[in-house]
Amino acid sequence: AARGLGYGIHLVLTASRSMEVRANLKDHLMNRLELRLGDTMDSELDRKVAANVPTGVPGRGQSPQKLHFMGAVPRIDGLTSDTDLADATAALATEVSRHWEAPGAPEVRLLPRELPSEQLPTGNSFPRRGVAFAFDEDNLEPVYVDFEQDPFFLVYGESESGKSNLLRLLIKQLTERYPGDDCKFFVVDNRRSLLDVTPATHLAEYIPMSNAMDHHMAALVDLMQRRTPTAEVTAQQLRERSWWRGPTVYVVIDDYDLVSTSSGNPLSGLTELLPFARDVGVRFIIARSTAGAGRASYEPFMQRMKELGAQGVVLAGDPGEGDVLGGVRPRPMPAGRGVFVSRRRGKPLVQTGLVPEGTY
Repeated sequence: AARGLGYGIHLVLTASRSMEVRANLKDHLMNRLELRLGDTMDSELDRKVAANVPTGVPGRGQSPQKLHFMGAVPRIDGLTSDTDLADATAALATEVSRHWEAPGAPEVRLLPRELPSEQLPTGNSFPRRGVAFAFDEDNLEPVYVDFEQDPFFLVYGESESGKSNLLRLLIKQLTERYPGDDCKFFVVDNRRSLLDVTPATHLAEYIPMSNAMDHHMAALVDLMQRRTPTAEVTAQQLRERSWWRGPTVYVVIDDYDLVSTSSGNPLSGLTELLPFARDVGVRFIIARSTAGAGRASYEPFMQRMKELGAQGVVLAGDPGEGDVLGGVRPRPMPAGRGVFVSRRRGKPLVQTGLVPEGTY
């Protein structure tokens, strides 16, 4: 409202009474008309004139000059009826557009309700940017996540919001980017939503039950400890991360809320090693339900990951859960739509790519 006129954008709005319009917006609304009000005491022009505006006569009202006016029916087909006014108004707009000779307004570009993953760049298209997983609302361009720079990625959402689909997409993109010798996956999948997603060439372990995680997580702790730099590592080796050899390990966990329970968390042994994850070649991609996420945000493993600057996507959920990641609280949204929380890009609204089941 404040800057629109300079861009050729005009704002027209209606309200039942002027008090419904916020004061900071009302200051920018210089042209006002009042139709028949439900309560003439709400008039900001003239209450006496407002009381004399007849009832049952659509279009009658008063102008800023405190004069009565009668609004015209917005149609050009010669009729005066308002029974099919919506269709008549659409026809009016079409006819005006057809005769308009000046440059037209640019089309309003919106995020698609559904984004097939085939419309995203493949995993190996732009290796310096990372892997694409969504389109953003600002530019309708691909959004990338670079796990070489940011080793933690969190996904929050309610049921059917697109959490598991996003995990499938990231696995697909990463396995396209890296050969199996350079990239291995530990997949924890309580509800079998990631079954057969990871190619055998890239799969280190598929863990369908969280109560079977202890052995595998102990092996992961041992791996991270062995790769942690010692005093003998030179400065050049630290810059190049060349003091260890082996594949980068991606720990993918779906339904984290079924893993971290009141009886314990198999990942707790990794908490102290999280600050070294980027340097020792271990990445974490974790999805959990927004239900109870606010209360669970102080769980040590997840809290430490957030303190280290974890990025991620907040999909649809109950706003009552409060802030779940980077000051963002979930809200109702279409499936696959969410807020991307990133240190580099801010918090744009994005539509994540859809990977149909059975196509991986």
